[in-house]
Amino acid sequence: MKKITIAALVATALLSATQHALAQDLRAITEDGRKVLLMPDGKWRFDKSTRATPASQSPFITRVKNFSVNFDENYWVLQTPKPEEDFNKRVFKHRALPLYAMVIADEIPLETASMRDTILSNARSSGASIVVLKERSLEYKEKDVRSVRFAVSMREGMEFVFETHYYGSDIGNIQVTCYTAQSLFFKYEPDCQKFLSGLSIQ
Repeated sequence: MKKITIAALVATALLSATQHALAQDLRAITEDGRKVLLMPDGKWRFDKSTRATPASQSPFITRVKNFSVNFDENYWVLQTPKPEEDFNKRVFKHRALPLYAMVIADEIPLETASMRDTILSNARSSGASIVVLKERSLEYKEKDVRSVRFAVSMREGMEFVFETHYYGSDIGNIQVTCYTAQSLFFKYEPDCQKFLSGLSIQ
């Protein structure tokens, strides 16, 4: 199982890397959170260094090879998944701020337009009330990427704001979400946007 995961990671990195990136070692993170170095000759090894790297060199490769999310390890850390969690969903936490992010990707073919209602329905499934605050289409290499921002009020009195960038096609679908308490979201919105902008579709 591990060999398949690493092989898929290497193939993905080699397909999506630019000529500049291929001239040097490329840092990447596997689906299970391990750091690896991808070398120009196609070989790989585990990255045991603790040095943080720029966002452009820290891609999280999803289970769908065409989707990845670049994030800055100086600010964000990929959480180890719990045994009961869906492996298609990975959670990130900001190192210094009360911000969280999620990346959900799978191979189910979907149209982007159909994903909006599913995202909001899933948010309501816990009994929360939802208010959509903002929706927009994103300019991304002629692909139909969209964004929805919504406030969530829980029965326990907790209130959050979520913003999700989402995309679907015949190769699969992906959601990239950043969220925090409603009272803090607009204060830390620039930090959320930096994470959300890391979405990469090949």
